[in-house]
Amino acid sequence: MLKVVLLYLACGAATFPLTLTAVRAAVSVAAPARATPAFHRRLDSAMSWSMTAWILGVFVFYWSAVLIERQKPCNDQRTNQLTIECKIALGAIR
Repeated sequence: MLKVVLLYLACGAATFPLTLTAVRAAVSVAAPARATPAFHRRLDSAMSWSMTAWILGVFVFYWSAVLIERQKPCNDQRTNQLTIECKIALGAIR
């Protein structure tokens, strides 16, 4: 169970909803006097950067997972991104 939760967090599936929740909580407790247009611009900027970081993090995670998987012996690889050598060794390419 812990491995599934860690994988869920590592994939970023939980990070963006948690960021949205934190920002919504910050906005809800902000004093009405602080809810100025400048405050909302900073909030939009923070959300944009958060989303960008989240998407880039997903790409980096996927890339590193494929690299780690390709280091395993051909019979132990569990990916559709097999190397040419493994495809030949497993009989996928003749």
